[in-house]
Amino acid sequence: MWLFVPQAVTAMKRRTYLGAAAAAVLAGCSSSEEANEATPGDESESDDGGSDGDNAEPETFDDFEELDQWTAEIGTLTADEERSATGTQSARLEAGDGDDQIRLVQELSEPRDFSGVRPSLAISTEEEADVVIQLIDEDGDRIDFRQRMHAGTPLAQCNFGISSLEGEPDLSAVAEIQLIRWTGEDDKGSVWIDDLRFADAPEPGQVMLQFDGGYESDYTHALPVLEEYDYPAVSFLTTERIREDESAQGDHLIRDQVGELADAGWTIGSYSARGLNLVDPSDDRDPEAEISDAVDWLEDEGFEDGAQYFSYPLDRYDGDVLDLVADHHEVAFAGRYPSHGEPANPHLCPRVSSPSASQARTALDLTAELGGITAISFGELDNGSRSVLEETVAHLDELESAGDLEVILPEDIHA
Repeated sequence: MWLFVPQAVTAMKRRTYLGAAAAAVLAGCSSSEEANEATPGDESESDDGGSDGDNAEPETFDDFEELDQWTAEIGTLTADEERSATGTQSARLEAGDGDDQIRLVQELSEPRDFSGVRPSLAISTEEEADVVIQLIDEDGDRIDFRQRMHAGTPLAQCNFGISSLEGEPDLSAVAEIQLIRWTGEDDKGSVWIDDLRFADAPEPGQVMLQFDGGYESDYTHALPVLEEYDYPAVSFLTTERIREDESAQGDHLIRDQVGELADAGWTIGSYSARGLNLVDPSDDRDPEAEISDAVDWLEDEGFEDGAQYFSYPLDRYDGDVLDLVADHHEVAFAGRYPSHGEPANPHLCPRVSSPSASQARTALDLTAELGGITAISFGELDNGSRSVLEETVAHLDELESAGDLEVILPEDIHA
């Protein structure tokens, strides 16, 4: 059930509400685990909220050159000198036959201030994996950051967003950090990690609205909704599917409509030439051609600024695709979860894809309360998703008008 909390509630009550809403709504978007299994230590609530103290420095927190600061409570932890993102080694995590997770714990020698920052972590994995980073205060209250990494990648820096809160974590006095990878019966592959960082989360929070695929509903449905509030957005085009005029069959944008979106302040980016799964194309088309041909079209048609920005079709990538995207684009979007920090890797910026109205509202409220960057993306709009968009933008306007959020475009991240 969705609960609405008026803006006038106290900060402490709002944090409690957000914790419950995030756990119920955002965590439900991916594989879920029982809260009592993931909760270390005492679950008593703290009377202290976040402080206005100095933020942790947005630099490497742990390069995993020495592993004795971490305890493998579940699974095994070993050094691997064959691969690294920084330094001479990474940490290799493996689950045992009877384990449903891998869990590393680091108890800090004294409480540390992590308010106003977000983690990122270099990850490589044999199987698709969700990795969780928990920051736990002295009372056992915690905030969970999460990100999903696809198989077949080298160690790539992943920007983590918020997945849930438990209690009222005091991020100015974090006592313990946990790294968790949940496993299944047929999912015991190794995970390599390196270069744990913390980067600033913008205040006030920033929100970007995105539309994947270049469908005509960007123009017929989304543009009128956003024009009512004078908000821009991003349309990521499948450039070979753009129609020259109304006589051409299809459900994608007409070329003149693309120009009108740009005139309305929208950024026109790339969803590749045909919007195919670049990891496993359905024909012999070269993934590099899918990426470079779309860039060429955008530049030839006068959208060279937007050609710098990319959305991974179907959110799929591997190491080769990541390299190709980095060669042709400045910023790219894939992944999950809201409220990430300044991206440590601009080619894996997270977003909340095709949310329900409740999920979108929770993401906006989290970002308004805790800062950070949240991108919300839609595909082709039908009656249901158009209603979600209308509710999302109306709530965004409430928060933006109150000074709690700013609406941004990819160039604001690039800057």
